Amino acid sequence: MCSRCKRLYPLGSRCEACASAGARRREQKRKHTRPSAWARGYDSSYAKGRAAILADRPLCSLCNARPATTADHVIPLSRGGTNDISNLRPACAPCNFSRGNRPA
Repeated sequence: MCSRCKRLYPLGSRCEACASAGARRREQKRKHTRPSAWARGYDSSYAKGRAAILADRPLCSLCNARPATTADHVIPLSRGGTNDISNLRPACAPCNFSRGNRPA
């Protein structure tokens, strides 16, 4: 019996129609996932710049209240920015994530 549609099916846990429908759903979900950090441009140059920025300035440059845990891009990578240290500034996670991809 198919575990999804409850039709009688002699082999496996799902009939061919339900199995192919599940495969289509998984494929659609895979297509809409976010690319990896490496694919988005966060490579070793970003890691080095982030470490240098956080060591130099420990407070968030946006709110000046919380400790900086991330490096924010002044001009986002998606808008043509680079991982150069002159394009990075220290930011706490809430400030950095709320900015989105807007230029500073």
